Amino acid sequence: MTTPRRIRLQRRHARGQALLEAAIGTTLFVTIVAFGIHFAEVGFLSLKVQEAAVSALWDGTHGQMHRIPVTYDNAEGSMRRAAQDSQARYSDFKGLSSAPGAGRITQVFTQGTGMQVQCGMDVGVGWAGAVLTRLVYRDNGGTACSAEATLSTWRFPTSFLDGPSAGALYQKQNLDNSLTNLRVCAVGRAVGGTCNGRFSMLVDDWGLAGQLESATCNILMQDQLIPCTNAPLHAAVWSTYTPTTLPIPTAGSNLVQAALFWNPLPMTALAMVGLGMKEKTFWMSAAGEDALNFVQVPPHIDPISRMWPTTPGSVIGVTTFPYGAAYLERMGNGGCFLGKDCD
Repeated sequence: MTTPRRIRLQRRHARGQALLEAAIGTTLFVTIVAFGIHFAEVGFLSLKVQEAAVSALWDGTHGQMHRIPVTYDNAEGSMRRAAQDSQARYSDFKGLSSAPGAGRITQVFTQGTGMQVQCGMDVGVGWAGAVLTRLVYRDNGGTACSAEATLSTWRFPTSFLDGPSAGALYQKQNLDNSLTNLRVCAVGRAVGGTCNGRFSMLVDDWGLAGQLESATCNILMQDQLIPCTNAPLHAAVWSTYTPTTLPIPTAGSNLVQAALFWNPLPMTALAMVGLGMKEKTFWMSAAGEDALNFVQVPPHIDPISRMWPTTPGSVIGVTTFPYGAAYLERMGNGGCFLGKDCD
């Protein structure tokens, strides 16, 4: 028969056991929370390493890619500068300021250091284009960017209470010394401490860029060494047009007749380029708003004796009325882009 005194002792023993289990469980819970915070910080900072590589990849595209038709090596310098800028901005794993970072970031249990960003060219990501255009539009092999950094534990409790000493409650360390430094990569994992993964992308759309290449191509003297004021534009168009006149001898006349319904090349052009070369004569200009009504007056020495509506066409609508009408509408609306209402 259980007496009231025995019942009270059993209840006291139960309460003591619950308190002991709670105390032991609390010590384990502290360890779990510490690891949870550390792993969350590792995940966040690893994404910042990836962000640094992607930032350099896209920022590099705004730099100079070429000098048509001389060289396409400028892209390498642009991508290298983008990598250096990204490394400086993300040295503190933030990248929110244009000024260089502090070189490290320190969080609750994790410290990030040693951010390195690299970009290179000719990585096997290319597109050569059509055969007849490769003389001037050359493939640079694409670009690739990578990033890596070191994440270290900081003030992380490697052991709990009295540690792994003899007679201690916890005989194992929370964190092994070999895991206190972690090499993280923008892509994949480090192999032998080296990051081999990278992001690749095609760069350079072969478009005209910069003040020199985007200037108006005013006619100076056709069929001469420097026929207009935008030599890169003229050289790019001439070098892609000329090869097509060899296999298709009547391509020039067919194109002009289809677009203008008349051939603007007069018979006097024969005297300038030689008998039988009329189809291979190259005439080009590209005028902007600085040319009155987009119409250029060729020099007197030029065999063409009439006013020449140029690309993209005259405002008066001789050859391209839709363009002229759209231009007048935009200018009448205060010069707003694409005809949108002005603020």
